[in-house]
Amino acid sequence: MKPNQGSNPSTDHLDPHQGLLDLADHALKRQHLTQPEATSALTYFNLILNTDPDHQAARAGLKSIIDQYLEWALRAIEAAHYAKANQYLERAARVNPKSSEIAAVADRLRRKREEGLHTEILPDWLLTDRNAAVQSPEKTAQTSAYLRALARRIETLGAKVTIYSHNDAEGRWLYQQLNANTTDRLRGTLKIDAPSRIEMHFQTKPSTIPVRKPPSGLVAPS
Repeated sequence: MKPNQGSNPSTDHLDPHQGLLDLADHALKRQHLTQPEATSALTYFNLILNTDPDHQAARAGLKSIIDQYLEWALRAIEAAHYAKANQYLERAARVNPKSSEIAAVADRLRRKREEGLHTEILPDWLLTDRNAAVQSPEKTAQTSAYLRALARRIETLGAKVTIYSHNDAEGRWLYQQLNANTTDRLRGTLKIDAPSRIEMHFQTKPSTIPVRKPPSGLVAPS
């Protein structure tokens, strides 16, 4: 029997949609995920799926678009860029409006929007006093009063805190001092950054934050 004259092993398994896949890959690399619509990765993948609904590479391509938008949305949420995060979620929903992953990130965005945030920039004199206090069991009255007032404020708000400090030792000292002045264990995380500050995250609008007054008889150094 003669071999099949029309058979070509090099082309038998060639994807008939390879041209569209290449265009989609190029669009992904340029981050043209859903815009501009005519030349977006979404458009090219959908053109393939219109004729081959089970095309695995095209389906994986749609998943990669969603994943990228969700990654950007999560970054935007953490940076408190909520409008930008919402825009990314809307674009992800164009790909698959029924995605449970999109719904989960949308719920995270909603909860973060409802969360109040107040940032207390720690004064330089507090950290100077802290350095002295490390070598002495007696902290200054001013430092103690400031930290007690800050701890009461955190407790009144029922806030979780993020402590930003210049180094790990400073952050741990701040946590220990605040935790010692709260009734319940302080819920917080430590991060290295400048300036040193305390972020308070709570479930009430920021406008309800009580105004903190300096401890009686104490004046912060200029």
